[in-house]
This record gives sequence, C-alpha cells and structure tokens, in this order.
Amino acid sequence: MIENYKSNFSQDESEINSRGWAGIKYLNAYPLVRGLEEDFPHWRRYNGTPSECSSLLDRGKVDIALVPLVGAVLNNWPFLSDVGIACHGPVESVKLIFHTPLNKVETYKPDLASQTSNLMARLLYNLEFGRDILPNPRSEDAEIVIGDRAFEADTPDQIDLGKAWFDETGLPFVFGVWAARSDEILREVGPALIARMQANLRDRDLLIYGASRLTGKLINVKDYLYSKLHYQLGELDQLGINTFVDLAFKYGFLPTRKMRTISLEPIQTVEPQV
Repeated sequence: MIENYKSNFSQDESEINSRGWAGIKYLNAYPLVRGLEEDFPHWRRYNGTPSECSSLLDRGKVDIALVPLVGAVLNNWPFLSDVGIACHGPVESVKLIFHTPLNKVETYKPDLASQTSNLMARLLYNLEFGRDILPNPRSEDAEIVIGDRAFEADTPDQIDLGKAWFDETGLPFVFGVWAARSDEILREVGPALIARMQANLRDRDLLIYGASRLTGKLINVKDYLYSKLHYQLGELDQLGINTFVDLAFKYGFLPTRKMRTISLEPIQTVEPQV
C-alpha cells in the first residue's frame, strides 16, 4: 500500500524508552524519516498514522513526532517551521470525493488519520459556499480520501485539496510538521531532522528506490516526492500556515491562532542529484 510501511505503534507501551520518536508511516513522510534511526540509534522508533503519532506525543511516550499541523496547534506543541510535508498546488494524494452535487453536500466522511485534511475540507467549503459541512462517519454525501484511494480515484467528482487551497489563497499548504514535548528538545534535535531531510533529498536515486519499494502501485514516485510535495519550508510556507490557522480560528474550527514555531539557523537550498 502506498500509505503504509510497517507500523509498530501497537507494541506494549511499557517497552517505550524515555527517549523516542514517532514518524508518520505514509509515503509522503518518507523523505523526512528514512534513515533517521541512524541519527538517534538509542531512541525507540515508532511508525504510525498521523493521529497515532500525535497520541504518542500527547501522552508523553515520545520526545518528538511528525504530526498534523492542526494537532501541533491544538496541543500547543512547539514545531519546526523549517521542515514539513507541504504542497504548492495539486498534491494528488489528499482529496474530497463527493457523491452528491458539490453544492448540495451537507456532511462528509472524515479520514480519522488525517486531522488537518478534514479541517481543510470544511474551511474550503466555507470559503467557497459560505456554509459549513459536518463530519459524519456514515455520510453518503462526500468523503476525505488519502493515499492509495486518492491516487486511484477514477471519478470527475473530486477536489484535490492542495489545488483547492492554492486556487483560493495562492499559497502552499503544510500538512505535517515535526513537533516536540518542549522547545529545548526541538532545538536539540532540530538540526539532525533538517540534515536528514536534506541528505535524503540529495540522494535522489536511493530515496526513489526506497520509496518505490513501499508501494506496488503504478505512480510516479519521483514526481510525487519532488514535484507535488516539498519538505524544506520557507517564508511562503509560513504565510500559508498563518493563513490556514487564522482562517480556521475565524470560522471557529480552532480555539486559538497562537502557535509555537521554532526556526533554526538558515539551511542551505537542497540541490538534488540530476
């Protein structure tokens, strides 16, 4: 499956060391987590869905975790503003599929692992139609689909949420970020997280080979990881984050617009191998 590489989230919590990290198990996170165990050899590693990673961090079972942007804001976790999972236009792997005319949609089936995408769909619907749509696990109106199902969706009745956000704002959208239990921990490990991302993206052939082995689907992994997504965040990405949080607060989807972002020293532009 494109969204899955082996998760060990279900291990007994008593086995979790005092130092640990949790990485999202989906393909879009691969450039951020590939080889990270080499940088933290004595830390316990966990792979899971975005919501599982958030749960581990929330319960203090890991020190750092790759989490949905919404989770970082809701929990007031400090997060790196230099690195994340982002798109600047169509992303192809995060969609709203509608089964009734778009302007008639009243509810949607959320993806329980994709907190940010769920909120994004509601926000975009408010901006486009001036009214909300409500999450309902039994909805037959529409549904959020990510990963394999999004790539394979063979219907004109769909909205690419990355494209919809860009069309509405002209800005990138950041789905996931590295968050930590404290500012001190994030400043301690942040340079290693940035360096790992840069090294992975430079080693294009190895990254694509490893990513391709995660999926049996016929998709263009190179295009997805290097064109549809980007991982080094800049000023436009921060503006996208601020705009998303401000709008979500305005429409009552977030209780606060305050964020604890941490930016480390400027990092070099990634120049992947040709």
